[in-house]
Amino acid sequence: MTFILVPSAGEDLQVNAWTWRPTLELLRTTNVINEDDYERMGTQGCGGRVNAELASRIADIVAHKLIGMKPGERLLADLSVSAEHKKLIVFEPNIKVDDIDVVNLYSARYEWLESFAEFCRNSGGFDVM
Repeated sequence: MTFILVPSAGEDLQVNAWTWRPTLELLRTTNVINEDDYERMGTQGCGGRVNAELASRIADIVAHKLIGMKPGERLLADLSVSAEHKKLIVFEPNIKVDDIDVVNLYSARYEWLESFAEFCRNSGGFDVM
């Protein structure tokens, strides 16, 4: 599943759900977005909207997180940071839920967060599609 961030100014930015979830979690836990925003921005077609002021605040939060990270590292679902490569998982019919490491599965790379912060700064606000 892909989310498309449509800015007021500039080009769209696409992100997959595996990367978008920890990004949203960062924004929610730092209180830059509330639960309602989290739900709207995390579900396609639900009217996730970010105005220019909020987009600027999001850029600041993401940039602050990047200070504690290095290129190549990943922000995991629990908001910890890892330099380990993502472990691939094969979803087979006999896989058990307990065999899935969701903390590792959902992660946002440093490079994505850097691009997202720049997008937010230049977007003038954006819609989540």
